[in-house]
Amino acid sequence: MKPTLMRIANWLLYVGFCALIGTGWLLEFRLLPGSRGGRGLELLGWGRHDWGDLHFWTACAVVALTIAHLALNWAWVRKVANDNRRWRMLAGFGVGLALIAAFIFLPITRRESGEGEDHGSEHGQRTTGR
Repeated sequence: MKPTLMRIANWLLYVGFCALIGTGWLLEFRLLPGSRGGRGLELLGWGRHDWGDLHFWTACAVVALTIAHLALNWAWVRKVANDNRRWRMLAGFGVGLALIAAFIFLPITRRESGEGEDHGSEHGQRTTGR
């Protein structure tokens, strides 16, 4: 049963990875934000926000599948941790957690008028907050 579950999880991870690349590419290069001329563009009847929602929920599914993949391969993870490679595993987890924490805890700022793409800001003041 475990080999079948691993094949299914691996295949779903691959499909999810490809979907993330495709929707990310679509959002970045084809369905441009409104300030850059993308207002009203659609693909298959879906606009930028619809595809952004799909991209987000696909990412959530890939995270869940990754956790399942690690659980199914836990014996290998333990073997790597028990060999003299524990520092590699801890470094990998540390880098990943630091990256996640950076996106959660770094302050959000508003661009000042005339700076970059945010031409519609009402105030030229810089604000911070979460």
